[in-house]
Amino acid sequence: MDISVIVVTYNQETTIARTLDSILSQRVGADVEVIVGDDCSTDGTETICRDYASRFPGRIIYLRREANMGVVGNYFDCVRRARGEFLADCAGDDFWTDPLKLRKQLDRLRWRPGVTMVATDFLCRDVNTGALSRHPHAPAPVGIETFARGQLFVPMLAQRRLIHLCTAMWRRQPLLDAMAAEPECFTDPAFTTEDLQIVLAMNAAGEIDVLPDITLNYSIGHASISHQPSFARQLAYSLRSVAQTRRLQMWLGVSDDDLRANYTRLLDHMAAMAFRAGDAELLRKFDDFRREMPFAPGPKGRAYVALTRNSLVWKAARHLIPQIHG
Repeated sequence: MDISVIVVTYNQETTIARTLDSILSQRVGADVEVIVGDDCSTDGTETICRDYASRFPGRIIYLRREANMGVVGNYFDCVRRARGEFLADCAGDDFWTDPLKLRKQLDRLRWRPGVTMVATDFLCRDVNTGALSRHPHAPAPVGIETFARGQLFVPMLAQRRLIHLCTAMWRRQPLLDAMAAEPECFTDPAFTTEDLQIVLAMNAAGEIDVLPDITLNYSIGHASISHQPSFARQLAYSLRSVAQTRRLQMWLGVSDDDLRANYTRLLDHMAAMAFRAGDAELLRKFDDFRREMPFAPGPKGRAYVALTRNSLVWKAARHLIPQIHG
């Protein structure tokens, strides 16, 4: 098998067919399997996926989870089941826009053995308006960009640069090697994402090329794992996300000094979320977390923390400060 495309989905009955159609329309000239990990959807996603699997037997492998595994567990189970020499990814609410995407990436990976991943440019698509825009952390490439081994560690951990996994194709074996060597960095159910550690693992093993071709529409403008609908859920997500970043930093040997400004910014943001959430138990978790970190919030974060020290002041201040921009 040449390529395994991983699709993880949960309650995406309105978009999953578009995702699968965009994969099936690829003109690649290679053996491709599509592994769909359905994380116990409760809407019509299952019916749609089973229909596709029945119409494309052997090409679409449908994995119906009988209990919710979470995005990390679901994703890396699909990775373990994949048979392709190369892996690719398309989330169940996104879709590819270039039918030659896989062909271009396969050719480059075979031509350049020192490259472990080939990604591309992409655009964000607002689910409500259809408007297209650029992601602020993914500037348009000027020609083909090549990132040397380790060059992306700090920019990606500091959230200054995004390599979108749904645009990428990468070598399966280096990922399996990293998963075997550092299993906690890939299988911890508390982690919020699966993509960051994959891109970092590929850059630890070799070079990453980014092609200037736009091959993906990435859905924005709706609630998602990284865009939660309440301050409390945003803070809970951020606590897990920062803990994941810290664990990956330790794995890769990135110094605290390289990420100090980023951690200060994140602690300021989380202090704002803790203030606005109004949840004493969540505030306690944030306090415990920040005390364990070798970093401190900035002046803005310290001000938000101070306002929570008295319950009456906290309650009054939450009504007087209607907007939080952490």
